[in-house]
Amino acid sequence: MRSTPFLVKIKLALGIGLILVAAVGMASYLTINRLIESAQARVRTEDTLVLLGRIASSLKSAESLGRQYLLSGSAADLQNLEAARAALREAIGRVRSANLLPDQPELDELIGQRRTVTNQVVAARQTEGQAAAVAILNSDANRQLRQRTDSLLETARNRENLAWQRAQADAERSAQRVQHFIIAAGLLFLAMLAWMVYVVTHYEEVRKRAEAKLRDSETMTRMITESMADAVITTTDDDIVLQANAAALQLFGYEKSELIGRDVSELVPERLRGQYKSFTAALRARPEPFRMADHDVRSMRKDGTEFPASVSFSDVHVGGQRLFTALISDNTERRRITEALRASESQLRQITDTVPALIAYLDLEQRFRFHNRAYEEVLGLEFERIDGHTLAEVLGPQLYEGVQDKVDEALRGYAVQYERVQVTPQGDRKNYAMQYFPRYGEGADEGKVVGFFSLGTDITELKRIDRMKTEFVSTVSHELRTPLTSIRGSLGLISGGVAGELPEAVKSLVAIATSNCERLIRLINDMLDSEKIESGKLRLNLQAAELKPLLRQALAANEGFAAQHGVKLRLRAPDAALQARIDGDRLMQVMTNLLSNAVKFSPAGSTVEVMLSRTARQVRVEVSDQGPGIPEAFRNRIFQKFSQADSSDTRQKGGSGLGLNISRGLIESMGGRIGFNSNGGAGTTFFFELPEWRDPAQLLQLVKARSASSRPRILICEDDPDVAQLISLMLGKAGFDADLARKDYDAMTVDLKLPGQNGLAFIGALRREERTRHLPVVVISAMAGEGKLQLKRKPLAVSDWLEKPIDENQLTLSVRRAVAGLKNRKPRILHVEDDLDIQHIAAAIAENFATFEFAATLDEARARLREQRFDLVLLDLTLGSDSGWDLFEDIDALDPRPPVILFSSSDVDPEDSQMAEAVLVKAHTSNTELLNTIQRILQIPGDPGPTRPQPLI
Repeated sequence: MRSTPFLVKIKLALGIGLILVAAVGMASYLTINRLIESAQARVRTEDTLVLLGRIASSLKSAESLGRQYLLSGSAADLQNLEAARAALREAIGRVRSANLLPDQPELDELIGQRRTVTNQVVAARQTEGQAAAVAILNSDANRQLRQRTDSLLETARNRENLAWQRAQADAERSAQRVQHFIIAAGLLFLAMLAWMVYVVTHYEEVRKRAEAKLRDSETMTRMITESMADAVITTTDDDIVLQANAAALQLFGYEKSELIGRDVSELVPERLRGQYKSFTAALRARPEPFRMADHDVRSMRKDGTEFPASVSFSDVHVGGQRLFTALISDNTERRRITEALRASESQLRQITDTVPALIAYLDLEQRFRFHNRAYEEVLGLEFERIDGHTLAEVLGPQLYEGVQDKVDEALRGYAVQYERVQVTPQGDRKNYAMQYFPRYGEGADEGKVVGFFSLGTDITELKRIDRMKTEFVSTVSHELRTPLTSIRGSLGLISGGVAGELPEAVKSLVAIATSNCERLIRLINDMLDSEKIESGKLRLNLQAAELKPLLRQALAANEGFAAQHGVKLRLRAPDAALQARIDGDRLMQVMTNLLSNAVKFSPAGSTVEVMLSRTARQVRVEVSDQGPGIPEAFRNRIFQKFSQADSSDTRQKGGSGLGLNISRGLIESMGGRIGFNSNGGAGTTFFFELPEWRDPAQLLQLVKARSASSRPRILICEDDPDVAQLISLMLGKAGFDADLARKDYDAMTVDLKLPGQNGLAFIGALRREERTRHLPVVVISAMAGEGKLQLKRKPLAVSDWLEKPIDENQLTLSVRRAVAGLKNRKPRILHVEDDLDIQHIAAAIAENFATFEFAATLDEARARLREQRFDLVLLDLTLGSDSGWDLFEDIDALDPRPPVILFSSSDVDPEDSQMAEAVLVKAHTSNTELLNTIQRILQIPGDPGPTRPQPLI
């Protein structure tokens, strides 16, 4: 903190001293007043006591004279009595007029009563005699009246004495306090005098040091001034140069002796000296102190050459004289740079003004420091309404609230991308893809965000095109898939022999039609899948699954195609189970693409090898062929849409050029990556890697070997060993072999309350396993009724529900029915479909094990559901102007609720698919897949059927 100036300290000390003197005087004055008041109070108290004594004396005198009158009855004694009573009235009058007693009314009343008694005594003496008067005088009432009067007078005297004593004590205490205060003030005054002596002495020392520092500062200032790159000139109040540094001498070309003493106006061209003189006069008229920065002045050197200079003016007082300092820099180079920057900025603004995008730069306070003309046109604002204003002011509070968090994120150093809708002054709604990029400072602000760049691209037309594309895809999905489903299904049934044995020529034509129908369907499906991946609308049903069984299934599905090309397929996989979170159907699609490409480009007699391995918490799948490899020029675009090598050898292999593009999109959507390694002439290895699933669900382990016994074997799952043994004995007596999950089984019993697991979840795990999917289950539990209610909406094909305690006959009957299955009645299926061709095909596929009822509209379907019970509903979601989703409310109301298979030409979101037991897409589903799905949902054991591939629906 800077020291208080010396004079201020002295004035402060004097002021405090005067205040102390005034305070002592005031205290003394108040004390004297208090003593005077105390003396006056004493006099007043004494007067009061004298008056009270006179009243008491007058009362006694009047009483004594009254008694004397009673004895004598003379007129002289009566006259003396009246004189005493007059003296009493006079004393009371003085007390009343002085207002000395607070209980004056009571005293007046008592005196009045005694006067009345005296009057009665006098009257009785004169009229009735001495005895009557004495009786009145000696009465109890008169005696009490005298006592009350004496007591009142005594109380008044005591009160006055006590008040005087208190006033005296207060005066003494006040005098003591004042005495102490005067002593303290005197000591403080002495301390102030000592402090003033110290301040004066210290000031002298500080002054000497300050003078030394001033001399050093002047020396340093001269050194700094001399070493400055800018010219510094100091002038007097009349514009005479008093001092100039080396830079000023060099800038103007003068020697120091030549420049000192000159008029400073000689450093500007002669034509401008008059203006400069007026300017310096205006500076001198400014209030002190002042500073004017960067004033442009045309200057002139000693040789007469002129140059632009930037001058900063200020004033200072030295030794009582006002001096003026000019800091001068040559602006020639800076002006050239400024002009270049101005030209560059103008060019930049012209360029950005022609760009049909919103371009701006905003500083840390979110103020516009640059914007192009597109901002003005879109917002309908003039340049001045945007430049320098905040983003909130420009956009308005409502629109700014929607982008504020994006701006804050950009100012925290993150690049931001988002879309927003902007309404133009013409009322048009435009979509903009906005991007914010943080800008970092330089120098002292290096590494700090100082603002952000804003780029907005008009994507309104792209949005419109995207909507058109979506509508087109929707049209293709429905209008092409539905007839192709009928065509392909019909060809499949014909080639399968439903119309009888075909001539060889007809078989060849049907095969050609089937092949080209499949080719067209694959092309349509690939185009639709590619569009979904590109638009981000592809929905995956990711679940943890083991990859080895899926790879085996993929190889089995493509063996026929490989055999046509004379190529073998081989799988190499470790014994340990490797799992990943995948969409099984989509992974099969990827494997089919990779295997088909490998087979097509492999020479006959070669082997395509699929290898499964683990690398650094990744599951890696490789598909290696022995083909010619991938040309170098084609490798960079191999995963692009419609990309194919240009050689005729490659073209003849066929294909849409979408398979690898789709595969990459699918693998990346599952969190993995895909790539390839290829050496010309040495084959190609395509690979993909997926994150390994580290927390797989516990899979149900069943022993493969069946018992050699011919008796049916029952699996008993029970947490109570005694109950399990009882069930085993009962079933053994009825002709069954029973065990606790040690062998393969024809049926099993389950208790819903299992150690560490819910029995319903266990049944669900059984139904997800291929081996146990159709295993009959009989629930034996004290919670059987509650469990049945829980499975009402999603049945898991439980054969029967038995309550504990167990009835032996009912148990035997239920298990026999579970083992035998209910083969006497065909399941009834309601097929809700408005395409008659697909109705006929579906009925033909499942005619051997199910009965179909058909409904083409929602009203027909609702009527069928009311009329009879169905074991399954096969539902198309597109029914003319109706939606199949509306039927779920009716299906959910049924008891029991039949399972539902969605069989439609459009894809279904994973969330919506939870409403159905299975989802099949037309043109993606083969006859065999439809058949197997129906059998799986109805818990009907499937027939492996013919070994040749089945055509797709």
